[in-house]
Amino acid sequence: MTAGHFRQYRKLLFDKRAELARTGAGKESSLRQEAVRHADFLDQSVHGIEESVQVRLRQTDHRLLKAIDAALYRVDRGTFGICGVCAEPIPAPRLNAVPWARLCRDCKELQDAGAPRPGSFPHDFPEWTG
Repeated sequence: MTAGHFRQYRKLLFDKRAELARTGAGKESSLRQEAVRHADFLDQSVHGIEESVQVRLRQTDHRLLKAIDAALYRVDRGTFGICGVCAEPIPAPRLNAVPWARLCRDCKELQDAGAPRPGSFPHDFPEWTG
């Protein structure tokens, strides 16, 4: 990966981070404005559901911000674009779609399927088998 690629992905990551910060601030203020006590039971129920959806969205945004920060750290270290499991380069189309990706598509699919990581079972170490 060239220095130009690193700059391009750094910009994408910073832009996404700024977008999340802007939308996060809007969610906070709208949630505070709706904190008014509702007289109607149905209104209270709807408000409770909306609050829990907003909490989930903020949690998701927080996880995404952490992933973006980790990707920016990898850019600084020069390890951006390298799969964290198999150490192969992550293809550009995947990085363009998900610039904070830390796994290549194949390793991510294995992770999502619940497959164990290499080296996690004794059969990966012949001296441990009987």
